[in-house]
Amino acid sequence: MFISVVLPTLNEEESISECIDEIKECMEEMEKSHSGLGYEIIVVDSSTDRTPEIAKQKSAIVVKCDRRGYGRAYIEGFKRAKGDIIVMGDADGTYNFHQISDLVEAILRGADMVIGSRFKGKMERGAMNLLHRFGNRVLTNFLNRTFNLNISDSQSGFRAIKKSSLEKMNLRSDGMEFASEMIIEAKRMGMRIAEVGIEYRKRKGESKLRSFKDGWRHIRLMLLYNPHSFLIYPGIVLTIFGFVLMTILYLKGNVEEKSMHSFILGAIVLLSGLNSFVFGLMISAYSGVHGYTSSSISMKILSYHSLERELFLGIVLILSGILVGSYIVYKWVSSGYGSLSQMGPAIASLVLVSSGLLVIYSAFFMSMLLLEKGD
Repeated sequence: MFISVVLPTLNEEESISECIDEIKECMEEMEKSHSGLGYEIIVVDSSTDRTPEIAKQKSAIVVKCDRRGYGRAYIEGFKRAKGDIIVMGDADGTYNFHQISDLVEAILRGADMVIGSRFKGKMERGAMNLLHRFGNRVLTNFLNRTFNLNISDSQSGFRAIKKSSLEKMNLRSDGMEFASEMIIEAKRMGMRIAEVGIEYRKRKGESKLRSFKDGWRHIRLMLLYNPHSFLIYPGIVLTIFGFVLMTILYLKGNVEEKSMHSFILGAIVLLSGLNSFVFGLMISAYSGVHGYTSSSISMKILSYHSLERELFLGIVLILSGILVGSYIVYKWVSSGYGSLSQMGPAIASLVLVSSGLLVIYSAFFMSMLLLEKGD
């Protein structure tokens, strides 16, 4: 058995020496029960301080990474890793690397990927502030609900994975969202994901985590992998609800006096739903072209997309809106250019024209997107 421990580093001179020492101590202890055990420590570095020099002094393999980024560092490190099992961990002193053995044992028991859960283990007071704890819970719940998972700590950076499993994944994220991408890819590939409780300590040095920016990148990644749950299905529900509400109120008559506010609400709901639905379709098409998803919905969008049909639909909607608008102008002229009470038709005209433009723009977008696919 050969183990590769990959550590991404960005100015970690305060903690890198201690981390490497802990890894070596753990490996020496594991050698007692696993004969023939070998290991390597790979430090993927983008530092401007003494981190790479210290790592070299400790006999670690140092890989220079010119492009900064959590995910980018791991992708570069994985290219150099020779191990049957690859262990991932931060070099800021937060993880107890003596627990590498716990992760490896879970792999040997049959897991393809193991996540060290800070919430199932022991967390030192002050190691994770309230904002990061809340953000972790939110992202983990999103991930669990969207991809049918049952994970307690999706953002933990202390992990182990089989090299053979890693090679099946299509990992490409540069930033902190790489943590979520690994889990999503593992789920897509039908891999067995396990968790073990770990110790989590206060970090040494300055934190590199940017809570809101990194959190958005995680959400964006989930949208790419599954736009249906976030946008398409809610969009369909809102569009139908808004259309039905507007239709019922219009058929009742005298919208301007009896139900104008509800009619406007229906228009807002309809347009919001249609925007969500169309935006979801565009993301789904993009995801299909770039390999983030192979869902049946995405494939159908790509297969049945027709610029001509969608342009025709958009033009019909716009012309219908113009026709309704022309009726309003006719009523105004007929009344001798006096006051009008045509707010209902005016809102309907606005909805029709806006919907038509949205359909046309999305049709052009998907057509240009499919040029990349060669269709």
